[in-house]
Amino acid sequence: MNVEFYFDPSCPFSWITSRWLLIASNERDITISWKPFSLALKNKELTDTENLHRGWHQTSHRLLRVMSAAEQHNQASLVRLYTISGLKRHVLGEEITDDFIKAVLTDQKLPESLLGAADDQQYDAGLQQLVDEAVNIGGSDIGVPFIVFENNDGTKQGFFGPVLQTLPSKKESLDLWDGLSKLATNTSFYELKRSRPNTMPDTLSTSSC
Repeated sequence: MNVEFYFDPSCPFSWITSRWLLIASNERDITISWKPFSLALKNKELTDTENLHRGWHQTSHRLLRVMSAAEQHNQASLVRLYTISGLKRHVLGEEITDDFIKAVLTDQKLPESLLGAADDQQYDAGLQQLVDEAVNIGGSDIGVPFIVFENNDGTKQGFFGPVLQTLPSKKESLDLWDGLSKLATNTSFYELKRSRPNTMPDTLSTSSC
């Protein structure tokens, strides 16, 4: 099955879901296309001075610009860039600074000069296009994690989620994938929802991934 996974490096829920999807893909026939989703662009936060999450999303957007540049000019792997940045951000608790981005580039043996893309607005059009593609499939109220499933007839259905509080065990991960993939490709299915727990997501549960 082909799926598209949209992520923002700042989002802990997106991070946990991405690790779950990788576990499932090791045991199931899943081809994943990794796609950046800038919450700063989605929420129009690049110029917004009031939003609570503005700072987190803006620093994440700078990282997404660098990821886009690295993919375009150096054929870098988005999933590898996302993995190293996610471990640093969500497991080690590091802030996304210039030094953070430099360390990600160094880990992937990419030129430090790519850091210049962090403040280069030329990459915003491409990032906005990816946001627009996701919104066209899932609707204007989506965020990340966002997964697009390809149906047998080639049509696509996308859903915000699954939003996971902690990383499931391998068995639970496969059970979740098996159930979700059937549900998500049912053209009659629309939504499941419940209130979010008060506690923060357990990103440390992904430390062994």
